[in-house]
Amino acid sequence: MLQGATIGVHGIVGDRQFMVVDAETGMFVAQRSDRGLGIAVKSMCQITPTITDENGTMELSAPGMRAIRVFPQHIIHAGCNLRDVQVWDWKGEALFVDAEANAWFTEFLSRERPGKYQLVMFPYGSERRAKLGFSQLRFADGYPFLVISQESLNDFNVWRIIGGKVVPMDRFRPNIVISGGKPYDEDRLDRMVINGVDFEGKTLCVRCPITITDQETAERGKEPLATLATYRRSPYKADGGVVFGRNFNHLSTGIIRVGDEVTAISYSEIDPLDRFPIRLRSDG
Repeated sequence: MLQGATIGVHGIVGDRQFMVVDAETGMFVAQRSDRGLGIAVKSMCQITPTITDENGTMELSAPGMRAIRVFPQHIIHAGCNLRDVQVWDWKGEALFVDAEANAWFTEFLSRERPGKYQLVMFPYGSERRAKLGFSQLRFADGYPFLVISQESLNDFNVWRIIGGKVVPMDRFRPNIVISGGKPYDEDRLDRMVINGVDFEGKTLCVRCPITITDQETAERGKEPLATLATYRRSPYKADGGVVFGRNFNHLSTGIIRVGDEVTAISYSEIDPLDRFPIRLRSDG
């Protein structure tokens, strides 16, 4: 867990800067796929990236694999080093990293799904807009931030214990966790400021099979989706998808740290799920 992060034009500096793609098609590789898009390889969750210095050098490790290092400062930023890639419906270009990284990912991921894979990097100076709004992002699904409150996870775990074990926050993969309010406050938190950085709430996050995947073993079960389906179904999704957490855009840049105060600038009077007490709009 980061103790602090710099928020730049594309969100957290370094966040989703790299991506694994199918070497032939350029389609993104993740723990799940949907609508015929994406290459699903559950064992992606067992790959651990670690930033080792101020230059952004990244060490990659995985079970049964020797660790390797990727040096962003050595990547060639030129047209001859670009390839076409795809993340869901978005299509763009990305930079090749190096042959050693490609061989490493191909060896590890092919244990589950045989194929040829490449590691690519989001080019400096490139643009990609969020699904709604004007914020930019790199290789995230559709928004630069996913916010979940600790109280929401606690509420889930109080009486929805799975085999004697609680569901950890990493199942839901937020990049900002807030605390101090009531469960599911983030559903209606339309604007917030953290240490001078302004964030704007967008869509509630419809949850996918990653949440039922143990992020250490890559094993899948039924929870937490089975329980969430009993009380967190979206009234706006035709397929009755369940929601947990909210997507956010950033409207400014700066630095945020663990322990910073979260100031609610705008709080909706309408609960998206019509299940929780209505609170008045607050200003700070």
